[in-house]
Amino acid sequence: MKLFILKYSIAVISCLYLAYFFYNSERAGSMIKTGTALVLALSIFMTMCCQIRSGR
Repeated sequence: MKLFILKYSIAVISCLYLAYFFYNSERAGSMIKTGTALVLALSIFMTMCCQIRSGR
């Protein structure tokens, strides 16, 4: 169970880091990339919560 939580936590943190990186970059379309990374992080977090609830 700890490995499962650690794996999903690393995935969420990496998505949030990508969102921060894209938000600070001056390239065109960075807001779209930031939004995509945030949605991905949210979906991974929701999947983790659902898996924890179903496991109990």
